[in-house]
Amino acid sequence: MTKLIQKGNSKLVNMYMFNLPASKEVCGRLCPGCYAHREQQRYPTVLPARTMRYESSLQLDFVSRVRSELSSLKSPPKYFRVHASGDFYDQAYIQKWHQIITSFPNITFYAYTKRKRDFDFTPLESLPNCVIIDSLKFGRINYGELSKAPSGAFICPHQKGSDVVCGQTCTYCMSKTAQTDSVYFVKH
Repeated sequence: MTKLIQKGNSKLVNMYMFNLPASKEVCGRLCPGCYAHREQQRYPTVLPARTMRYESSLQLDFVSRVRSELSSLKSPPKYFRVHASGDFYDQAYIQKWHQIITSFPNITFYAYTKRKRDFDFTPLESLPNCVIIDSLKFGRINYGELSKAPSGAFICPHQKGSDVVCGQTCTYCMSKTAQTDSVYFVKH
């Protein structure tokens, strides 16, 4: 049986994550320039793995499987990224993550979403160890050219050639401030 959680990517060192397909069906939209969608097209094994995770998230044993996988890690991560690709697709799925997150008070779970207006995220946002970041807080996607960054927005310092490591030298996205104020990512 394939694992549901996976080690973080090159940007998310010493973290684990859970990914779904980047698709209109899951995300409610397909954003122009979506890096996760491009990744699915570039690497043939990515989409089937994400699709399997999506199908698993629909099953009754999803919560217990994720709990079991996280509990069995030799060293639990400090941070866990929900959806480096994909998004929250319905209210029942949000409730499943609520059950998972409440089981691990020493792990901070964080996610970006473009679905804040579609669902009630209060159950997750109220948890002290969960950060939900609105990717459309600025009235548009929180990604683009530096010159188009909204005034006063926190600019993610992780860019090509920088020595910033998410979850180590920068933990802004894992803080409740990010949940309130959001973050802007510079296209690189």
